Amino acid sequence: MLHIILLILKITGIILLCILGVILLAVCCVLFVPVRYRIEICREEGEDKPPFVVKAKVTWLLHLVNVLLCYPADVYVRVRLMLFTLFKIPETEKKRNRTSKKKKRKGDKEEGEPSVSERDAGSAGTPKEAEAKEHTDRDSAADHSAAEELEVSAESEHSEEAADSEESSSTSPEGPIRKLIRKIRGLFYRIRQFLEKIKSAVQKIRYTIRSMCDKIKSTSDTVQYYKEVLESDAFRHSWELCRGQAAVVLKALKPDKFEADLIVGTGNPASTGDILAWHGMLYPLIGPHVRVVGDFERAHLEGYVFIRGKIRTFTFLRVAWKVYRNKDIRTLIRLFKKEAV
Repeated sequence: MLHIILLILKITGIILLCILGVILLAVCCVLFVPVRYRIEICREEGEDKPPFVVKAKVTWLLHLVNVLLCYPADVYVRVRLMLFTLFKIPETEKKRNRTSKKKKRKGDKEEGEPSVSERDAGSAGTPKEAEAKEHTDRDSAADHSAAEELEVSAESEHSEEAADSEESSSTSPEGPIRKLIRKIRGLFYRIRQFLEKIKSAVQKIRYTIRSMCDKIKSTSDTVQYYKEVLESDAFRHSWELCRGQAAVVLKALKPDKFEADLIVGTGNPASTGDILAWHGMLYPLIGPHVRVVGDFERAHLEGYVFIRGKIRTFTFLRVAWKVYRNKDIRTLIRLFKKEAV
């Protein structure tokens, strides 16, 4: 019995170790196996030729993952995993035929279904029901018109009574005095409202000036605080570290091979000569890999550009880890968040 248990544990351990080894192998491949890219750009002048032609290819792990892009003569994108195509543009003719057949089937089904007008016609009632409905509509309209006439008569009577009351108040001796008192009260009320508006406007102006002064003071304090942060040792050390790591990243992104053979003409001999002069000044950096020929007679641009390189994930992870673990950068982040004032 003990021998069987040990055998089972042995097999389980071997399986777990195999799984762990596969995971470690996959992680190492992702980190250390580079992603290789290859870009070709070509331009030729002509009536039937496109403005430029681009062909880009990205591969990883001995072409296990293969991405191809062609533009613009025939836009073509393909993503392949081993021998299986995962994504492809444009679609193949088989897929197009399948989609067209599905659309045709849907159209035939929609033609076979009854229309909405036919359903409405089938659901309509008999002529007797229509006549009864017309009679009921006429009766309701008559009742509505009678109610409107009663409302109009009541409003006219009410307006006549109001006019009579106004005439009686105007004929009475106390009417002008009351009107004068009302006018004086209204005048005092308007003066009071005007004074209250002036008071509220003055208060708003004082509040606005005070808030502006507070904002200016807080802004000046903030500027002074960040000026001190930028002048601190933490910022200086962080800047040196980030500058060095940025150089590492740019070196990793630098292509292994870069070649260009161009014919350039702007239509103006002076500007064409300036381009050639700039090319001569940059020759120590670009070397003989970039060749530029000037065309001093007409505006002209033709040539061929080839770029090839590789990118490793481990380089970016190493840079990110160094930046994240640096104490000066953490302190600087806290200072920028105003957590260590």
